[in-house]
Amino acid sequence: MSSTEELDLRQVQLIVIAPDKLKAALHHRALTLFAEAGLPIPDSDSSQRPPSAILTLTLDPRPIDDLCPGKVLYAPSLALTEPVTVLRTGSTIRDTTWLIESDKEVRGPVDNERIITDLDGFIRQFITDYTTANRQPHERPITPGVNVDPQFLLTPGSPQQQTDRDLGKVRVLSLSILAGRWSSALRTNAVRQLTEAGLQLAPNTGENGAISMSIEFTQRALNDRCPGNVLYEQGVYLVEQVRVTRRPLVSLWSDTWLQESVRIVPPRSRRELEADQRLLLQEFLLSHATK
Repeated sequence: MSSTEELDLRQVQLIVIAPDKLKAALHHRALTLFAEAGLPIPDSDSSQRPPSAILTLTLDPRPIDDLCPGKVLYAPSLALTEPVTVLRTGSTIRDTTWLIESDKEVRGPVDNERIITDLDGFIRQFITDYTTANRQPHERPITPGVNVDPQFLLTPGSPQQQTDRDLGKVRVLSLSILAGRWSSALRTNAVRQLTEAGLQLAPNTGENGAISMSIEFTQRALNDRCPGNVLYEQGVYLVEQVRVTRRPLVSLWSDTWLQESVRIVPPRSRRELEADQRLLLQEFLLSHATK
């Protein structure tokens, strides 16, 4: 089951994040693709009422000349955000229910042709998913707890969305660590830090109502693109079940709280990862204590 089923495109606002000189043309091209498919999205920038969902197309190469002369960081994506209800608390938040993205790249300047290719691919993928999900009335019964494809489940987009999540009610967590050969050592440290703060660790997601915390550290060598540095991504994610507010029978797993960053740095040592993890968990525990 797709999260785009029964989505009213007339209530969707399309936002394009791109270089200023290209933004208007890219916005027009995206709307044209919807129109050609018989699925026009109104230009919600001039709408008189707030949209119920936002479709954000990000095609924005960021110069990183101070670290890697002549290079940019490019992370294209298309994300649908809309109200969802957190099962644990019953509160409504705005979260991502559909996402497609390419790997982050450190590379030379991105030409217009590449940006247009990414736009066409992302928008056409969304249109394909939407038209497939809404081609005809579904005859099979819909039951609670159905998850959509995992590739379409990812993060809330900004710290401003991390309010009213009742983190203080979180008592039991399952924990996963992704940090290559240092995963085991970092897990030991994380367990200690969380249990000292009064949280219980469960072996499996969902056991005794537990939600999942995922801590991730990845380092990708940049080689001649930026000698002596890596593309370093770090984050902590609280993953739990939510329901799409417009379709309460559809549930999915999503990040309801996160803290993450992407940096270009020299390769990180185990000690540096341990320090980074400690700070990430301190941020979570501070939010937990103040909710």
